[in-house]
Amino acid sequence: MKTDSTINSLDKTPDILKNDLDRNLCVCNEVVKSDIIKAITNGATTVEEVQKQTYATDGIGCCTRQVERLIETIHTPDIK
Repeated sequence: MKTDSTINSLDKTPDILKNDLDRNLCVCNEVVKSDIIKAITNGATTVEEVQKQTYATDGIGCCTRQVERLIETIHTPDIK
């Protein structure tokens, strides 16, 4: 389920990262991308914080780079 904070975070997310929001980003622990985005928008600023909230990256770590990219994208301040 997409919350307002998730939708607002998607506004500044590149289109390619918006694909497949309801699919598993973390295959090992079956964590969908929207749950990871939700954790980030709720204050997770590191992979470890996302892992504590969602268990993503807690398997073999093949999704770590994708989680890092989402963190960087969502927490990068808007440049005006």
